[in-house]
Amino acid sequence: MNEELITYFGIQAKIAAAFNFFISGMIAALIHHAETEVLTDVISIAIDFLITCILTFTVTAYFVRAGLKSTKTVAILPPANGLICFFARLYNASKKGVIYPLRFGVLIGLTAAVGFFVLTAPWFLLFDIRALPFYFYVLLKSLFCMLLGGGVTLFEMYAGMCKTE
Repeated sequence: MNEELITYFGIQAKIAAAFNFFISGMIAALIHHAETEVLTDVISIAIDFLITCILTFTVTAYFVRAGLKSTKTVAILPPANGLICFFARLYNASKKGVIYPLRFGVLIGLTAAVGFFVLTAPWFLLFDIRALPFYFYVLLKSLFCMLLGGGVTLFEMYAGMCKTE
């Protein structure tokens, strides 16, 4: 990958991270504004990760797809390995279809939500954390979404730039 593409990836990831930080913080604050504590039981954590990951992956897929089309950078790179080739095929299944970013976002978002849940829920159970203070929850949610949004943008840009053959 050349220096220009690396810079392009960095700029897009920073924009996505900032956008996700502020938007997710506002949404979390609006949803839980009347509460002093936010529940962190297993069901609440699962629902939170599921909604966050599916929405982030799906919305980002549409924005990244539009950006790649406008810069004419769709399928310009060779895939690094078979897994990336699979993601590229899943992401670039059709050049015109609007259903493919939705399918990609839901499938990968669901997978990411399960992964984050499996990594996070045992810690909440182990330390018996049943609720978090409102402001701490909003801060954690914003930081998590910032990192998730930047990472998702990089992942989807790379998947969209890889050739499927």
